[in-house]
Amino acid sequence: MINRTDLVVSVVLLAVCGALYYVTSTFDEVSPLFAQDVPPERFPRMLLWIIAGLSLVLPFEQRLRGKRGAVLDKARSEPVHPVVYLTGGFLVLAVAAIQLIGTFLVLVSVCLGLPLLWNERRWKIIVPFVLLFPALVMLLFGHVLGVYFEPGILGIKLP
Repeated sequence: MINRTDLVVSVVLLAVCGALYYVTSTFDEVSPLFAQDVPPERFPRMLLWIIAGLSLVLPFEQRLRGKRGAVLDKARSEPVHPVVYLTGGFLVLAVAAIQLIGTFLVLVSVCLGLPLLWNERRWKIIVPFVLLFPALVMLLFGHVLGVYFEPGILGIKLP
């Protein structure tokens, strides 16, 4: 009924979520004079609650998928594809580059780099994605939700 491997992964994920949730409780209080629409701890906590919720479902995934659940074990016997490690490394470099080039340019580079890394070559899909997605993310989170984004040393941000 419960996949043991998935149960171990779920327990580890829940422990990490708990530790990170504690870290969010150590964030400095923002003065009401400088308060934005979203307090610093709210967004990370929302993500942690979503990850924790999905982690609770993970051990039961095979059971919930019925006959299709047997495919999960078969796929786990195959080695991890190298593009997984390349993707992780690329995303770590992207996060590290935020201070230098700013959030907007990092979003654009990720939206361009990941499809190319994953062998997507349909430019009619990539170009609109690269142009629209970062702009919509910046507008939604920056203007609607009032989240601050690092402009980087170039100072590029959406007005």
